Amino acid sequence: MFDQNRDVNFGCDDSMVIFQNDSVVSEDHINSSFEFKNDPARIPNSVPVALQSYFIELGPCQPTSHNLPNKEFPKTYDSHGKFRSFHESYYFKQIENQPPCKRWWLSYSLSENKIFCISCKLFGLPKTKKQNIVSSGSCDWKNILRVISNHENCPDHLESEINRNLFTKRLKLDFKKEILHSANRKVAENREVVRTIVDALVFIARQNIALRGHNEKHTSLNKGNFLELISLLGNYHPTLKHHLNTIKINDRNRLTFLSNKSQNVLLDIMKEQIRSKILYEIKHSQMFSVIIDTTTDISNLEQFTLIARYVDKGFIQERLVALVTASDGTGKGLFQEFCNITDKYNLNWQSYLYAQSYDGAASMQGQYSGLKTLIQQQNHKAIYIWCFAHLLNLVVVDTADSSIHTRQFLGDLQTLIAFMRARKRTAEFVDCQKKLQPTERIQKIKSFSNTRWTSHGRVINVVYSKFKALTTCLYNLSKSDDRTTASGANIHLKIITTFNFVLTMILLKKIFAITTPLSNYLQSKSLDFIEALRLVDISEKQLISLRCDSEFEKTVNEAKYFAKEHQLTELYFKDSRQRVKKKMAGEENTDEVISSPFIKYRCETYFKVLDKVNTSIQSRFSGARDILKDLTLLSPERLEYYSNNNKPLPRDSFSKLTSWVPSINLDQIKNEYTVFSKSYKELISGDDIPLMLHKISPSESNSESESYTSDEETEQNKLVKKEIGIDQILHILSTYDLQ
Repeated sequence: MFDQNRDVNFGCDDSMVIFQNDSVVSEDHINSSFEFKNDPARIPNSVPVALQSYFIELGPCQPTSHNLPNKEFPKTYDSHGKFRSFHESYYFKQIENQPPCKRWWLSYSLSENKIFCISCKLFGLPKTKKQNIVSSGSCDWKNILRVISNHENCPDHLESEINRNLFTKRLKLDFKKEILHSANRKVAENREVVRTIVDALVFIARQNIALRGHNEKHTSLNKGNFLELISLLGNYHPTLKHHLNTIKINDRNRLTFLSNKSQNVLLDIMKEQIRSKILYEIKHSQMFSVIIDTTTDISNLEQFTLIARYVDKGFIQERLVALVTASDGTGKGLFQEFCNITDKYNLNWQSYLYAQSYDGAASMQGQYSGLKTLIQQQNHKAIYIWCFAHLLNLVVVDTADSSIHTRQFLGDLQTLIAFMRARKRTAEFVDCQKKLQPTERIQKIKSFSNTRWTSHGRVINVVYSKFKALTTCLYNLSKSDDRTTASGANIHLKIITTFNFVLTMILLKKIFAITTPLSNYLQSKSLDFIEALRLVDISEKQLISLRCDSEFEKTVNEAKYFAKEHQLTELYFKDSRQRVKKKMAGEENTDEVISSPFIKYRCETYFKVLDKVNTSIQSRFSGARDILKDLTLLSPERLEYYSNNNKPLPRDSFSKLTSWVPSINLDQIKNEYTVFSKSYKELISGDDIPLMLHKISPSESNSESESYTSDEETEQNKLVKKEIGIDQILHILSTYDLQ
């Protein structure tokens, strides 16, 4: 770019001349007489191309009051004897619900105390240059807003703006060519190299793969992902190729941009740029929530993670703000880390934090000294919502520990997993699958996860679907020469062929078939909390429907059919001798003893497990419904219900929401909701017009999605079948300025 403080010579000798009003004025005279070089009153009506680039580089003359001698703009009398003057706010165009837009065409002349349009003055047509605001300027301060609005909306001005932008682009292109062919060619080459390196770092970061290799010397065959990618790009980038060749010739005391220190510096710069963008969006949203979690890394240090969730331009965003090491894992220590982060990045959480979500650890949700309580002491609006995915894990934990049969089943399954982890045993299991089920996909029994209980459901599904191959594998291993393998296989074979094991496996399989898709959705990136609540209610109803005698009989019959199909020795409950409790002295009544194993399993296992899981869901998921109940009115089902039936809203609708966010007016939001519910379909259909114009055929969409869909995503898609979500509705509200 040109230096504004440097004299620029456009082909003239000692002093450049500017033609204005058929007179010749030297540049020295202009600089000595006027304070601003880009004073629009001194721009000639007919400007050569060389001078056009000069004035474009100077930019519009837009001084503020602090730049003026008296710290204010000159005042004049209007026709009514009132003082009028120009104000620096006219440099910006105010747009509703949008940040101010700068008027690059408006230029103020201090010498004339008038405003000019430099776009029309430099690039306008002859008839455009005859306008008053272009040729002689305007000082009608009383009607200045009308003058500005009329001019910037007229077709002649718009054409001048287009010409100015085209000229600026050409100027930038010429400037880039000048840099590449100037004496500073090395700087340009370094910039190209660094730009390519940054692109490579961005690619590796997005792919979430390691940067460095074990051996990064020139003689190494594999120098790591980063250096190998740079070497590959060098084959198609001459500047980078020349840089790499120069390094190979002489790599001492050279700035290569490829060392681990240079990588860290570039990554830190990228990190801060991304963080500054995130912080800008958070501060302008003026309403955000936080998600905080801690975990212990491999060095046994507590890592504190802070994630912010907010709405930006109608889209829900969830961004990582900070990841720091917490020296104190108590509630007060975590609160201090939270305050340090928010103070460092100037986040006003006392005013703009409206929600917080953590797991169920005592340091997080403790009633007296937990992080939740300490935040609410300074900001009562920051409601606490327990992590739904963590809640569901706790529900499954409660279910697993509720009955002796489920505890024993999961314990036996865990020992079976440990037994089958040996490579030879796994290979035998795979061979049995290939022989007995040659057309089906090979599956392996994976280990349990202590934090994600969906892994238990996956193991149960593998055992259920590959039961015949598993029993055959254990039978073959029981004939092994290795006594440890033979003994273990024989023990596990006897355990998994019992009727109680099969019946408990089918029971838990039915429960996990309901909870696993819900758990997958609660951990998905496209989570919709309204849809999450709906799916929790649906899962609860499905589990309640299982608690009846008819469903228990179906489960028992299914277990009997499964045992018969796989030719097991136990096809029903095993009879056992009942122990008679000794009657103590003074006791008149005799305790009733359940003699039937069918009734005993139904009461002590089947009903007990289902009662526990239903009770756990009701108790654990009830805390978040106070506020979310009002927000569910934004769901498509509720909008269609009140739109089609013309029914009034409930009396307590949005009452919790207005008490949570005091700036919301209760009557106003009810009226807006009624109007929006009647027209949101038309608004959504208008927003879908671009998709309708560029519609993809079903065959293309299916072929593109089939190869990228996993089994868990398929189950999730079956469970979630909705076209419109809360994120689309928020986007519609933002698009049409209805927020």
